[in-house]
Amino acid sequence: MATTISTREFDRIRDFLQRETSISLTDDKAYLVETRLSEIMKVNGLADYGALLRALQADLPRGVRDAVIDAMTTNETLWFRDSAPFDAFRDHLLPAWAGEIAAGRRQKIRIWSAACSTGQEPYSLAMVYHETARRFPALKPENLDILATDLSDSALAAAKAGVYGGMAIQRGLSAELLERWFTPAADGRHEVRREIRDRVVYRKFNLRDSFIMMGTFDLILTRYVLIYFQDDFKREVLRKAHGALDKGGVLFLGASESLPDGTPGFALVRRGRATWYQKAGEPAGSGGAPPAVAATPTPAPAGPAAPLTPDAAPTVDLEAVTQRLRDLNARYGR
Repeated sequence: MATTISTREFDRIRDFLQRETSISLTDDKAYLVETRLSEIMKVNGLADYGALLRALQADLPRGVRDAVIDAMTTNETLWFRDSAPFDAFRDHLLPAWAGEIAAGRRQKIRIWSAACSTGQEPYSLAMVYHETARRFPALKPENLDILATDLSDSALAAAKAGVYGGMAIQRGLSAELLERWFTPAADGRHEVRREIRDRVVYRKFNLRDSFIMMGTFDLILTRYVLIYFQDDFKREVLRKAHGALDKGGVLFLGASESLPDGTPGFALVRRGRATWYQKAGEPAGSGGAPPAVAATPTPAPAGPAAPLTPDAAPTVDLEAVTQRLRDLNARYGR
């Protein structure tokens, strides 16, 4: 079986990944393709990369396309990764939202972990919520809904199972939280307790698809996924995330990430070590961002849209129209 991929074969495989997932592989990642796809080729009896490419085109044997996408999806994660976003969630966002729940201005806190990998991020958020609820009785379990999505079937299967062992259970998790929120399982592994798992719903989702059917959220996390995309697609994802955020909603990126140039609609917020982006141009406090976020100065408003030229045809942003309808329904339905 071939172990070395040609330049032409590598180009065709990364074109496939770009087309199907928007993942962009640089020229120096041929070794990564060889490392991650060799087992798929062996299992499916594909003698060389030419055979693999033909299988991708026809999806025969069935499931090869999904297996390749799954293998090339990076699933690096750990509990409470970077810590600062989870501190901000505990110290700034949840207290304000708890106040809104207590005052009857809010019923739900909706969160989307948009690249959840094997589940450590959404389960970490649920643990923080339950810990913070000790100080704020208004934070009932049923007030929290977490949607967790990923493109990888194997990662989602591991997340749904909620059973971790070896390094997967050790990285970032304190002994105290391990004892409080996990139960022993077979082979020295540990299972996430039911009250944490019940707060999270997992779903396979491609960020290339429309966000309209996902609903709206108070908090969206796209941490460490946009780094694999080209700037045009990053902007597309962020535009759709902006539309999926409720009034004044909050977006968390990775610690090393920032919005690409030309991304409108977000105000940068800093609280201690934490940095996040608030949906700009909308009042907070009506089911959206907490007052603590609203107190942060907002940037100068974006300039006016370019006027239409006589030859230009107006376009309709269906997601923007849908978001506007949601806002009107929320306003007059109260």
